[in-house]
Amino acid sequence: MKRNNHIVMPAQAGIQSLVRLIVRTPAFAGVTLLLIFAPSALAGEPAAYSPEHCEFSVAFPEAPAVRQRCEKENNERCYDLASYTEVFQLSATVNFRVICNPSGEDLFKQYSGKIMEATLRSMTEPGIVKTFETNFREEKEYKQAGLVGEGKVGVTPTIYIAQLWIGHKSVMSVEAELIGEADESADALFGEVLKSVHFKGDVEAKEEPAEAEKPKEEKSEKEKPEESDKEKESEKAADKDQ
Repeated sequence: MKRNNHIVMPAQAGIQSLVRLIVRTPAFAGVTLLLIFAPSALAGEPAAYSPEHCEFSVAFPEAPAVRQRCEKENNERCYDLASYTEVFQLSATVNFRVICNPSGEDLFKQYSGKIMEATLRSMTEPGIVKTFETNFREEKEYKQAGLVGEGKVGVTPTIYIAQLWIGHKSVMSVEAELIGEADESADALFGEVLKSVHFKGDVEAKEEPAEAEKPKEEKSEKEKPEESDKEKESEKAADKDQ
C-alpha cells in the first residue's frame, strides 16, 4: 500500500520531499507543515504523558498504555514503555512509543550531537529502510536530536520519526510511525502528537510574563498620592483667596 497523491509528492520529487511536508517538530524547525490547516486531533482533554521524574512531556488523545520492560542482558534493569496506537478505517495506523528514564549530569555532558544522532540511528536500524535527515539542537536545560526516515512493515511503507531528549535529570526517547494509506485524521494525529513533545520548563517560562504584569498594579497604587498632593495645593490656594 502506498500513500496516495493528496499527501505523496510526484514520483520525480521523491519521498524525501514528502517527509519535508509531513510534520513540524522542535527537532526539525525548517520542515514545512503540511497539516497546519488540519483540525486538531487533540481537541478536548488530551492526556499528557510525563512521569514525575521526567523533564519532558508528550500529549495523546487519551492516556497511553504503560507497561514495564526489562533488558534481556539484565532483568534487574527495567523501565516503563508508554505506547499509543490508533487505526483509521483499517487503512492507516499511527504508532507511538515513549520511554523516559531518570539520568544524571554526567549523561548530559557526555552526549554530544554526534553521539545522540548515532544513538537514534542505532535505535531505528531494524525498521528503517532509508534515513533522510538527522538534526540536533542544544539549549541551556536540554539537548535534542531527531531523525526522519522511511521504513517498512511487511511490504507497507511507513514514515518514521524518532526523537531523543536529554536533560540534566532525565532522558526521553520518542518513536513515531505513520503506516499505510493516506488518511486526514491519521496525518493530523501524527503531527499533533509530535508537535506536543516539549521540555516542561519551556511552558513554565511562557507563563512568567503574566506574573510580571502584577507590579504594574502596584505602580498605579503609588500614583494615587500624587493626586492627593494636588488636592492639598488647591486647598492652600483656596485658603489664600479667603
